[in-house]
Amino acid sequence: MKLLNDRQKSTYEWYKNRFNELHIEAKSNGGRLVRHDIWRSEYYSNPYLLLEEDETILERFADVFTNSLDIGADGKIGLTPMIDNDARFGRLFTEIIEETNWRGILSKGSIGYASEQLKAYFNDGVPLGVRMFEKVKPEPKNCLFKFSKKQYVHEMFKYGRFRISPASYYAKGSHIKAIKDLETVRNYRLKAIREILKGESHFEFQGQRNPILNGVIPIQFEMGNYYLLCTCNEISRRMPTDFESDAVLMIKDKAEFIKRLKDELLISYPDWEFIEGDVYYYDPYNDTIKDRNQELYKHFSYAYQKEHRCIIRPKTGQGAAGSLEPFLVEIGPLDDIAEIITV
Repeated sequence: MKLLNDRQKSTYEWYKNRFNELHIEAKSNGGRLVRHDIWRSEYYSNPYLLLEEDETILERFADVFTNSLDIGADGKIGLTPMIDNDARFGRLFTEIIEETNWRGILSKGSIGYASEQLKAYFNDGVPLGVRMFEKVKPEPKNCLFKFSKKQYVHEMFKYGRFRISPASYYAKGSHIKAIKDLETVRNYRLKAIREILKGESHFEFQGQRNPILNGVIPIQFEMGNYYLLCTCNEISRRMPTDFESDAVLMIKDKAEFIKRLKDELLISYPDWEFIEGDVYYYDPYNDTIKDRNQELYKHFSYAYQKEHRCIIRPKTGQGAAGSLEPFLVEIGPLDDIAEIITV
């Protein structure tokens, strides 16, 4: 079991003092605090990142940081409001700043992949995504966007031809952070800093005693293989660079497209089930395994992608799918519900 060192003990005592100070301040203000002080107070009462390694903290900072920024129609990087999901990213940013502050680990080159990812958008001057969408005004609502190479986007439009890949395909990883994900695994980290402070070395979860590591319980949830088709719910000026795309299929009738795709997929896999929905971007520390549809979950570092998924998987009780290979599906011409956008 990892115990607090002297510096961590000092930080924890400071957190406790700040919590008490904010509690007193709230009482004097009729129980009210500004929102960022509420977030600070909640973190001071349970500093779940306190024992994590500096490298883990910097990676988490980079994950939060890249989702606090976006590229606007003017081609400039700006701050996002961070108000979605009850301002979750605002809270996460406040918490991670507390951790990087006492450690003194933030520097110009310390945010790793985040810096490289942001620079990549401007390698050729005006970001590719800005040029791609400069004539699309106003921005459409209730659409789906499929980014790819022009050749494949034209095939999607003309024939309704889509490549359907198994989740295991993405386990191969990529040099591109935006698509480097393990689609058959979800990693959670249950908070256990309070147990550490009580002198406990294990934590009981789902009937098993699990060792506490760095103040958390790492839990890995593995799924069987499944097929998925990924699209975006909104225009993103980051996605063309992220996915090395020079075109996008804009699907203007979301419901009709999903119906056609579902009908065709279930012809090929009649004994499987089809699910679709917007991706939920989970935080390993603040979310738990409570939804059986983990195929619709993805690490929050990808939240800016605003992804939608169509999935086919074996029905419950059929057993896990074995080795799967990508295949092509054709749902017919999409000229009545879609259009092509290129640079």
